[in-house]
Amino acid sequence: MSELGSALRALAALDPVDEAVTRARNACTELRWHNALRKRMPECRVESTVRAARASSALEGARYPIAYVREVIGAGREVPDDMSGTQLSAAVRVAAVAQEYSERPDALRGGLAHILSKLSLAAGAGLVPDEQLGRPRLAGEVPGDLGGLPPAPGPEELADRLGQLDALLTDPTLPGLVVAAILQGEIIALRPFVIGNGLIARALFRIQLVSSGVDPTGVGVPEAAFLSDVQGYGQGGAAYTSGSDVPGWIVSCATAVEKGAGEGRTVCQAVQSGKIPQNI
Repeated sequence: MSELGSALRALAALDPVDEAVTRARNACTELRWHNALRKRMPECRVESTVRAARASSALEGARYPIAYVREVIGAGREVPDDMSGTQLSAAVRVAAVAQEYSERPDALRGGLAHILSKLSLAAGAGLVPDEQLGRPRLAGEVPGDLGGLPPAPGPEELADRLGQLDALLTDPTLPGLVVAAILQGEIIALRPFVIGNGLIARALFRIQLVSSGVDPTGVGVPEAAFLSDVQGYGQGGAAYTSGSDVPGWIVSCATAVEKGAGEGRTVCQAVQSGKIPQNI
């Protein structure tokens, strides 16, 4: 067992973490049996993707109404030709990649580097030169997002820690939600790309949650929970990055999954009652 794997098991065994993870799993189980998912699962997952993209975009400062994002995804509506529109487009592309890979069981196992590359291409298009996308930062390159955190590590440490994450994902016995929280926290701490790290971190979180079976429906929207407490989300990421409160970060991620399952139930109810347009 790797050192990181042993540390993760110890974290998962802490009472606050175990209790938060249990609540989250119970909420996801309750969501799984919603009547709307028996025959209308695809519609519910599409709407979840809309809400995930909208929330993740808003966390990057590009706030748009859900109905607007729904039209962008469902009908190809053009976005404004400005930084806000470019950021929304990035969030939509990243959400599409996350949806694609989350449908594959244990999608990240053995494929972390490839998926990170695809997410980087999706997150950074139009924001930085193409040659800076699809691969981790090189010497002299600094991340252009997630400001206010301690300095990001250089290429050598970055490569080592990404390798540890890849090795961590080979152990199927580790708790999926805790692994998802560590994945998101590490991307926030490492900021491995020159841009788009926040979008990528949340996308990895979603992929791991769904593909590892924590939320097999893929209808939960933890991103909405992160958006509902922007300050707490930022503080949690900073605490993880500094190492001052890793258990607190995991608890906050588990709480977001629990609340995101509630948002998923809202999605199911809206689809079931015909409140979401299907002709866009």
